[in-house]
Amino acid sequence: MIQTVESILRETVVDTDPARAFEIFTADMTSWWPSAHHIGSAPIERIVIEPHRGGRWYTRHEDGTETSTGFVAAWEPPGRVVLTWQIGADWKYHENLVTSVEVTFTEAGPGRTRVRLEHRDLDAFGADAAAMRGTFDEPGAWTATLEAYAVAARIPTP
Repeated sequence: MIQTVESILRETVVDTDPARAFEIFTADMTSWWPSAHHIGSAPIERIVIEPHRGGRWYTRHEDGTETSTGFVAAWEPPGRVVLTWQIGADWKYHENLVTSVEVTFTEAGPGRTRVRLEHRDLDAFGADAAAMRGTFDEPGAWTATLEAYAVAARIPTP
């Protein structure tokens, strides 16, 4: 029997246009990603999403090491990016584990953007799927992450 685990859905509206909202999400993730949310042994120096389909999503740490999160499955600025999430229930990168995080950026009025995040394909976690969904559904997970992003999106560009 195949288990079907419901996706995690979160959304927010930010006071910036879709192109800037997309840029903040993809090119400036270091400024808003919660510093405790990483799998490396050292603090985050920089989070990188290479801006093309097939690009890497990874973290460079202050000690020079890198940890992978996944890859860019779709790169469609300014409207959509799909990233693979390949971190398992053991909080380590797994090449053969693929879940998807799709983020869309839709105009919600002049200078405003609705940002919708869906973390799907959670069945890929196998026996850990329900537990991982519960983890991602907690207030400190995708909710807090998207809230941190929304705060960063409100800060004017220097």
